[in-house]
Amino acid sequence: MNEKELNIFLIDDNDIDIVVNTKLLKLANITSRIRSFTNGADALQYIGGNFEELDKYLNVILIDIQMPVLNGFDVFEKYMEFPDEVRKKCKVFLLSSSIDRNDIQKAEDNEEIIKVLEKPLDVYLLKRLVSA
Repeated sequence: MNEKELNIFLIDDNDIDIVVNTKLLKLANITSRIRSFTNGADALQYIGGNFEELDKYLNVILIDIQMPVLNGFDVFEKYMEFPDEVRKKCKVFLLSSSIDRNDIQKAEDNEEIIKVLEKPLDVYLLKRLVSA
């Protein structure tokens, strides 16, 4: 894997999914740097206010597709408003508990979304994709 430590931003409105996915990431010894948010607006505000932190790590953003107020695609659209130099420092994945063909196609149509991952998170697949 990259020499930089993984820094994961987990955006999911479901507290249980946050706990499960955080535990899976820690048990797999992938990283202990996991910052979770229950809504996309808070996550975007944090990332936007901490651009300098992104230089230190290999950043992964995991966004749940099905969320109230801002769904995963809405959050991604707002993320795309960040400057290019910020977006180059992050790898974005979408999360879904039900893999919807339309969601997969919409994600695959965007080259900045690496993949739609099924919940619970397959941490070893994530590790392989991030290392690629």
